[in-house]
Amino acid sequence: MSREQIGGMILALITFAYFFTRRRQKRCRMEKILHTLDEIMAGNENLRIYVGVHEPIAPLAFRINHLVDSYQQDKNKLVRAEQARKQMLANLSHDLRTPLTSVLGYLDALCEGMAGPEAEEYLQIARNKAYALKEYIDGLFTIAQIEADELQLNLEPIDLFELLRSELIGWIPKLQKAEVTLEVQIPDEECFVMGDQHALIRVFHNLLQNSFRYGCAYHFLGVTSWADDTDAYFEVWDRGPGLSAHEISKVFERLYKSDSARSRPGHGLGLTIAKELVQKMKGTISMESAPYLKTCVRVSVPKIKKK
Repeated sequence: MSREQIGGMILALITFAYFFTRRRQKRCRMEKILHTLDEIMAGNENLRIYVGVHEPIAPLAFRINHLVDSYQQDKNKLVRAEQARKQMLANLSHDLRTPLTSVLGYLDALCEGMAGPEAEEYLQIARNKAYALKEYIDGLFTIAQIEADELQLNLEPIDLFELLRSELIGWIPKLQKAEVTLEVQIPDEECFVMGDQHALIRVFHNLLQNSFRYGCAYHFLGVTSWADDTDAYFEVWDRGPGLSAHEISKVFERLYKSDSARSRPGHGLGLTIAKELVQKMKGTISMESAPYLKTCVRVSVPKIKKK
């Protein structure tokens, strides 16, 4: 056998050994990747496929890792949503059962002749609680409509300043009866926005109700409105106990009620509905609070030129 033949055989053996080793490495690599995928599918979602940037399967590995990350994020969102749903059901159960039980208690006392001279007072209390319960149920229905995207707004040019002035007139007797001082700063000029009249009134009413509820004891409620080149603003404020920064970050969440004295009487729906309606009109809503000085909710809506 010549030297050239021997050299050729050696080269062939080296080539075979090289390709055999590469194939075995690829098989082992693939088996390791498949094992990692099996572990991920079995529930170990913290695992990832690690490959070199220049490896041929790197694009595939990166996409698999991205899918796993997306799945884990979606799963975490579902877990949080389920926890929120359970908490919401618990809150609903309490918030509906408590006033309903109270109403039934007063009605039972009236029907059984146990109220005596206080019958008129019992009847009035039961009536007020029934209306409060109806308001709460109406709020829940509105939230359900918003979630199902069934609440359609009729957007049209509206003079915001005129709407605020008109709605405030109906509040004056209630504020006077409660001996609440009303401070109003609304320009006399026109200011048109593209909005839904009923939605704007609902937002304004919810903010007034919120400030009245918590500022009534401090006998003050303020309404301020203004505009710049692009937006129109209005805020409703009081001098009540206010909220902390942490509470403000959650105050627009559905059914959120903090431990502070300010948030205890409500159901946690008014500001949530206001936020949803404002956002549907492409506006913004926010809260600021300096306890016993000024706690306000501010709304902005894009301005338009009057046609």
